[in-house]
Amino acid sequence: MTTASLSDISFGSFVLQRHERRLLSNNKPLLLGARAFDVLTVLLDNAGQLVTKQRLFEQVWSGTVVEENNLQVHVSTLRRLLGADSIATVAGRGYRLTAPVKPPADAQGATQPATPAIAPPAGIAAQTASTDEAQVRHNQLAHRWTVAVLPFVNLGGDADQEYFSDGLAEDIITYLTHSPWLLVVSRNSSFTYRGSSLSSEHIGQALGARYLVLGSVRKAASQLRMTAELVDTHNHDTLWSERYDRPLTDLFAVQAQISAHVVSTIEPVYLRREERHSSQVVEKDMQHWDMLMRARWHFWLSTKSHVVQAQGLLQQALALKPSDSPTLSLMAFTHLAQVWGSWAPDPRAAISEATRLSLGAIRNDDRDAFAHFTLGAVLSCTGQLDWAIAEMERALSLYPQFAAAAGELGRLLVFAGRTEEAAEYVLQAIDASPHDPHLSLWMRTRAIGCFIDGNHADALRYATSATAKRPDWFFNHFLLAACQAAAGDLAAAKISMANGLEHRGYTLQAFKFGHPFVHEHHAKAFSDALKLAGWNP
Repeated sequence: MTTASLSDISFGSFVLQRHERRLLSNNKPLLLGARAFDVLTVLLDNAGQLVTKQRLFEQVWSGTVVEENNLQVHVSTLRRLLGADSIATVAGRGYRLTAPVKPPADAQGATQPATPAIAPPAGIAAQTASTDEAQVRHNQLAHRWTVAVLPFVNLGGDADQEYFSDGLAEDIITYLTHSPWLLVVSRNSSFTYRGSSLSSEHIGQALGARYLVLGSVRKAASQLRMTAELVDTHNHDTLWSERYDRPLTDLFAVQAQISAHVVSTIEPVYLRREERHSSQVVEKDMQHWDMLMRARWHFWLSTKSHVVQAQGLLQQALALKPSDSPTLSLMAFTHLAQVWGSWAPDPRAAISEATRLSLGAIRNDDRDAFAHFTLGAVLSCTGQLDWAIAEMERALSLYPQFAAAAGELGRLLVFAGRTEEAAEYVLQAIDASPHDPHLSLWMRTRAIGCFIDGNHADALRYATSATAKRPDWFFNHFLLAACQAAAGDLAAAKISMANGLEHRGYTLQAFKFGHPFVHEHHAKAFSDALKLAGWNP
């Protein structure tokens, strides 16, 4: 048990830990997205005072153009956690926190879970009692622990080895997410900057990351040459760099060393802890890892032929390690991809196999967030939406920055008719991974939510955005057709439907797998709109 930090803010049964970026309720952490946390911090720093919407946009979304709806959704999230009367709306102007805030003297006596105190970084002044200084400090600390790992540069000149350099970076991301002291940008966002000529400062601003991990790799026969560096995007300093010339069999130890150096450089107080962790590297099989990385690379490319290749590689990987949770989970997703893509020979058999695989992954490692995420996705296809939602919530409790899980939880909630909650989780996903290739899916969720709520104008706007981002996904054209039909533009709807149906059929069974509506009237309204656009299941 430790005393609260001077920077902590106590109000009611809650404590906001500014440094740790956590909100506690009766000493237990609550799941709260990054933007909602920042909104709450600004409101607490100005407790009892009006905070205008403009000020919130400037301090929480500095330099970013966002819709007012985003702020409203985050305020709704906070009211759901803190109580409906905790935040008052000042009509047309902004918000005011009404919850009583304890003075610092009282806060110091509050009991907290036993967590090490985190020292402020060099160059940042100590916390003072001044509200203005507190806000300045918050802005400086907002991204101090956020790190992005960019794709490692493949120096071998062989495009077929791209999977290897990507796999190195992805594994380092996985290592870093195990640290409670860092926020790690998702792979899908950071990998959009593959080969970018932009400055580290520009990339850091775009990703919301204070630090970047950059590297290169050359694999030759049984030897590995690898470089890595950690860059502070605020001042362009290289905080740490290293070159490794090792046998290929040392790959996993090198990955662990890089992640330990990154964490210990950002947070020196935890150096010993992280070195201890990195010395306990779980034994891995190089041949299995190579198969899994190749499969993962193909799967991310998303096309039918690449998914088939991924499945073949995963079969070989499972022959080597039948109980490996990441391999089982990814294999489950290859079966789901066939169902969602409407090209599975037997959809029910594919879902049954995906269920078996995902349950096996969890049985082997119950703390694997991706395994719970996978099972949740599978269960959504079987009509067990409550269980699917519970699995997504479990994935997020294990890994709060898991953008894909937040986005998928939003999708499941919207099909359950819980549209306001769905929007909150979609925004959480976007906050965590603003450049994610899955952004189209999250816009799709917003469109379906608006459709359910009868807001056909916004549904059409989000559907158009989803389709523009991924026109190669046929189901986006079906969504657009339904929204256009509901909005009264049947001519455009028929064109969108034709685009979706090009070279494929779309059965009622496939529709139900991809649209697990809980309420029959929601399913009927959506399918009726599709039929108006020309769908004949």
